Amino acid sequence: MRTDEDLARAFAAGDNLAFAALYSRYKQPVYIFALRMLREPDKAKDAFQSAFLKAFECRTELARVVRFRSWIFTVVRNLCLNELRRSKSIDSSYEEMDDLPGGDHETTLEQEDEARVLMKAIGYLKPEYREVLLLREYEDLAYEEIAAVIGSTESAVKSRLYKARQQLHRMLQPYVGKG
Repeated sequence: MRTDEDLARAFAAGDNLAFAALYSRYKQPVYIFALRMLREPDKAKDAFQSAFLKAFECRTELARVVRFRSWIFTVVRNLCLNELRRSKSIDSSYEEMDDLPGGDHETTLEQEDEARVLMKAIGYLKPEYREVLLLREYEDLAYEEIAAVIGSTESAVKSRLYKARQQLHRMLQPYVGKG
């Protein structure tokens, strides 16, 4: 099996099948990341399509890319942040969480759709916390890769990830009880 970087170089050299292989590998994770960042399927689809369109248009640049995975997630991340800024969704706050299932705080997570409640809570994180949490926990990127995606340092990634987890813990505490 060819590496992402081999495929990127082959695509840069004119092999369109290499692009198809990269697209096939990354279409689902890139779309899901965009969906989790934007929380709207149509906007996520637009960001996803724009990311791969940019990859196609920047084919010569891909020959110099060290890690294609980091590169494509950087592109879709930037598109998502631009959309969040445009739609003014960037100021989401967990204090607005009354619309989570089980809002009476008596219902335990076992009685609710846990994944839905968790993703809703993640959606209330600040985008800079949401992105590192999604990239680490759902896309399994290493700290170094996340730092490359967000244009920061590994220590900043770890700090944001810690803050994201702390905020999630505070948000979900009423739903899981104490302890």
